[in-house]
Amino acid sequence: MSHTSNITTPSDIDIQPRRMNFPFEQLTDKYFFDDNPIKSAFIAALSATFPAGEGEFIESVRRFRDQTDDAELKKQIKGFIGQEGHHSFQHKRFNQALKELGFDAVRLESDFEKDLQWTINGKTDRHRLAYTVCFEHLTAIMSDYFLRDTRTLDGMNDTIKHLMLWHTVEEIEHKAVAFDLFMTCDGDRKLLRKALVEASLLFSWRITKYTFRLLRWSNIKPSWQDVKGYSSFMFGQKGLLRSLRKPYLDFFRKDFHPWDHQNQTLIDQWQQTHYQAEFDRASDLFKKTEATSHA
Repeated sequence: MSHTSNITTPSDIDIQPRRMNFPFEQLTDKYFFDDNPIKSAFIAALSATFPAGEGEFIESVRRFRDQTDDAELKKQIKGFIGQEGHHSFQHKRFNQALKELGFDAVRLESDFEKDLQWTINGKTDRHRLAYTVCFEHLTAIMSDYFLRDTRTLDGMNDTIKHLMLWHTVEEIEHKAVAFDLFMTCDGDRKLLRKALVEASLLFSWRITKYTFRLLRWSNIKPSWQDVKGYSSFMFGQKGLLRSLRKPYLDFFRKDFHPWDHQNQTLIDQWQQTHYQAEFDRASDLFKKTEATSHA
């Protein structure tokens, strides 16, 4: 099968931030994912990296946005920045709620900020943008995994599930923005492939380290059943890592483009189900608040 490098974002994808308002104050279960402390700590560790991580993605893209005259790409960059900025805001709220539940994601945010500064220290702007392209690839294929079969999030608290699915939808929508900008301004695929290997090793090491750091800080000693549940989620037949292998390796093709993975139908499905449900919930909450204020 032949592939082309000039595939662009589908015309029916409009990269715009959705202003969400998740009721994190209602969270009460520390083990919010399948009653499993390791799976819950894994999601908490991911969330702790998002505020600073999304901030770096935005900054690396901003440094190159004036180097393209493509009006459509400029529009997409604006949407990318808006979406990533709101992801950062919502995950900061979530991290505070996690701290109150017993997973100190706020403290972990600070640890990650130091690790991130170590990573980008001395790196050129093109290297930083290359890292962003690679982390966007990782988040895009993980997003596809969670959206393609939402049963992978079975047992997750509804509020956190809605947060994750909203975030994954927008990651898919803007998955090609940093890539297209890099290819427009630089185009060195060899650098991208090298950066993906480095980014993958960093991501795997840090998320594993952060997951078990959260467990240690909380004095949690997982049971054997917890370990089995986490192992199945990560390494099982339909687990996260096995499922990502093929789409991950596609990046190393000489003509790869993120939209070779045509998955905008996943966005449509989410819009019709989960987004509508979240919108209805927010509307009901607003009506109740209004009624109380006028009582």
